[in-house]
Amino acid sequence: MKYQKTQNLKVNSLLATGLMWLTSPAVLPAAEVPKTFANPNVVYLLADDLGWSDLSVHRGGTIPTPNIDRLFKQGIELGHFMGWCVCSPTRAMLMTSRHPFRVGTGPETGGELAKEETTIAEGFKANGYRTGIFGKWHNGENPDTPEYRQAFEEAWKSSSNKKLKGGLGVNAHGFDEAWVYYDGGADYFTRRTVQGRGPVSWWHNLEYRPQDAGYTDDLITDHALEFIRNNKDHPFFCYVPFHIVHGPLQAKDTDLASVDAKVTDKTKRTYSAMVQAMDKNVASILAELDKLGLRENTIVVFTSDNGATRDGSNLPLRGGKHTMFEGGTHLPTVIHWPNGKVVNGKWDGLCGSLDMFPTLMAMANLEMPKTRPLDGKNIWPAFRDNTKSPVESYYWSWHNEDAIRTADYRMHRFCDHVELYDIRTDISETTNVADAHPDVVTSLTTMMNKWVQSIGVALTHQAPPVSLDAKPAPAGEVLEISVTVTDKAKLKDILIVPFAQWGGNVFATDYIEYDLAVAPGSPLKGFYYTPFKGNDSKQITLYFKRGEGLDQFGREQFSGPEPKGGAGIWEHRIIGLSSYGPGILPGHSIVFNCGKPGNYKLYVDNLRIRHYDGSTSSIWKSGEDTKAKKIADTESFKGVQMRAVPSSAITAK
Repeated sequence: MKYQKTQNLKVNSLLATGLMWLTSPAVLPAAEVPKTFANPNVVYLLADDLGWSDLSVHRGGTIPTPNIDRLFKQGIELGHFMGWCVCSPTRAMLMTSRHPFRVGTGPETGGELAKEETTIAEGFKANGYRTGIFGKWHNGENPDTPEYRQAFEEAWKSSSNKKLKGGLGVNAHGFDEAWVYYDGGADYFTRRTVQGRGPVSWWHNLEYRPQDAGYTDDLITDHALEFIRNNKDHPFFCYVPFHIVHGPLQAKDTDLASVDAKVTDKTKRTYSAMVQAMDKNVASILAELDKLGLRENTIVVFTSDNGATRDGSNLPLRGGKHTMFEGGTHLPTVIHWPNGKVVNGKWDGLCGSLDMFPTLMAMANLEMPKTRPLDGKNIWPAFRDNTKSPVESYYWSWHNEDAIRTADYRMHRFCDHVELYDIRTDISETTNVADAHPDVVTSLTTMMNKWVQSIGVALTHQAPPVSLDAKPAPAGEVLEISVTVTDKAKLKDILIVPFAQWGGNVFATDYIEYDLAVAPGSPLKGFYYTPFKGNDSKQITLYFKRGEGLDQFGREQFSGPEPKGGAGIWEHRIIGLSSYGPGILPGHSIVFNCGKPGNYKLYVDNLRIRHYDGSTSSIWKSGEDTKAKKIADTESFKGVQMRAVPSSAITAK
């Protein structure tokens, strides 16, 4: 057969970045590819927090991974495969082929995948496949069974604020067989949460099994092998989301003993032992497929959920987990399928976890089930024929930025500037070329805004659309907060005045909004509203920081902007919450942070969450919503008072 050259590759410039680029993927030309195949099996292997060069197949990789390396050489590497920068969103992307913000996950971990979402498991099951999952779910909570509830209440009996939020369970999403844990960061030997807190999370379908002993990833592999053996005569979809190499870093003594003696650092030895343990488990799964004569007609995918932490390596990619740079979202990925001629090469089209559901269904020549509108594309024709990817872009939002990736560029947008990188020649994102390519910046900004509008993301670092603005409507009681800032106050001094608590969920498509007024005679600026977490006994974390918390007028709340109408005039503010979902905004406060002496008096009303569907959740509407403790005087701040007063207390417009 004739091999086709990889399209649009500038080999010399790409080699300079340190990546191992190949130029001849062994994919059959379209005319030679069989149109149908006999129900290929699918085994989807997902590492956790594995970096680009944590594998020795990539230049700079120092941890020996001979079995995974062999798979990369046997199959076709996807050179530009994208996920998210943390795990839950990537997993939801795989499951649904929909942007995480559409399904209630991201940018952070967590979120319960709704039953209304159609999953890849349901797609295969509808076509007669047996479906199994073995490992970490992290797209929903532990199910609320009597056994688990008892364990939960026992584990948290000294924490009255811990309430069980039971989930649907993974079987509700199309999996026939499941050996899973639901929590993130679980102990490898007990499957407890980090530092031994909370109940064990380990399940066989809806059977709670805290008694099972063994190293988590060995249990995962053993049950995956059992599933493959039990279904050797039946087409199957086997999803294996390993726990390795997510923290806590814990390795078996036998795996530690196999690490090169030259690696003396304790953390690096443990990390290396874990990666090598996963390499062995991958080998066991592939060997079982070989033994059963299934390998030739099994589509094997190996990838990661996000980039490595600082304990691993993403070189030459910039950044890692918890960043929007290539190192956080550009994932080592390979697909191998001998019967489909997916062997011995590389494809550099843009694609990622979003595209796997429709792509794998197409590769198996199966009918897609009815779903909600998809963001992912079927890349199989382009991948098979070595043509241009149908994927135009990938879009992310994370804390104080959002980012977009095309085949040629990656752009990061902050509140006050953008950074543009030419991925074709600068995969390490070292040179910002935004000033040199204003036309590209304009084009990508338009694409980003289309994504924002399409998925309804409430960006925290950009001003909300003017169309969302509303007139203030104080009524009934309003909250009056007063404090004296003394002449001893310094610019670095801040006073946090908590006034409300709320335990509801927020998502990346939610906004916070409220009405604010300043009393005549009070300084007009030097304070701002922000959610926070923490309490008196722990360090408090304020949510709206520099570069985040922009209102509809484009003002950072951190700067303490004054109401546009001046004293005695109510102002409505609305701010995006994309940085904080899925989760809760536990505390709500006014922060005084200017150090300017004076007697401050301000009013707050109608603090609420505005959801994507237009509904609202009230946080503070009247005096009964006030949740506050007495704040003692200090040298800088004295006489803090909070009280509910009639809205007529000041002039309102």
